Amino acid sequence: MKKITRREALKYLGNSALSAALASLGVSAFTSCTEKGKKRLVFYFTATGNCLYAALQFSDTPLSIPQVLKETDLVFEADEIGLVFPDYQARAPQIVQRFLENATLKAPYLFTIITYGRWACNVVEWWNNFALSRGVRFNYITTILMVDNFLPVFDMTEEMKIDKQEDAQLAQAVADVAAEKDYIPVLSDEERKRCEAVLAHLTPILPVRSETLFRLRPDRCVDCCFCTRVCPRQCITLTSRGIVFEGDCEYCLACIQNCPQNAIELKNGERNPAARYRNPNISINEIVRANRQ
Repeated sequence: MKKITRREALKYLGNSALSAALASLGVSAFTSCTEKGKKRLVFYFTATGNCLYAALQFSDTPLSIPQVLKETDLVFEADEIGLVFPDYQARAPQIVQRFLENATLKAPYLFTIITYGRWACNVVEWWNNFALSRGVRFNYITTILMVDNFLPVFDMTEEMKIDKQEDAQLAQAVADVAAEKDYIPVLSDEERKRCEAVLAHLTPILPVRSETLFRLRPDRCVDCCFCTRVCPRQCITLTSRGIVFEGDCEYCLACIQNCPQNAIELKNGERNPAARYRNPNISINEIVRANRQ
């Protein structure tokens, strides 16, 4: 990855004022309307921009879940309400689970778009059951195959070479939601057994502490603080000792993927430590605006 100087890195900080301005506008400013004139709210969580890119296909003004959770009033009403988030080991991210547990979604049509990398396994079934157990019934749930950004397993350089036809998949989902299609795929018994067998051999990745997960390369760090600003859990701070990792981690890897200097590494190893990924349609400042705490 191309290195930049401290001066060049700090130039990016000028956009931080925009983050505060957008956050102060509140949720009501970001309600969009469909072609049929229906009021639609779309909430998303992203680390590398994949889910923000997906959410933007359904709304020009999607709402960041980490930002929304700062509000005290979590009652939302519209004609259509959607959630967009990544598959984390056949589960929803912790922050998305917390949102659904605390928010009240009032809409006759509810939909979910889940992005995944290699195999969606039973994430749809798990999410549907999780939502139903909390009194939320989704009309439509689908998955979108995109670049898998789980660094311990996948090489980002190789992943980005694969044409996963994200736009074609998203176009179909957009059409389905526009038609308010009722669709929740059901696993066959064979598929369910396969999922259970695979998940039984996986070590749960959560909960995890950020200080046990990440290692900083001081020789590369320029104190640009992008890692502190893309973290949705406020686990990273700049101190007199430099960048410090401390606190419960979402394991979204936003910090490591978005570091301009490639100065953060996983302590337990990666498939390709030299390769990082961010959706080419999404800027680092958009991720800052979505996640900054």
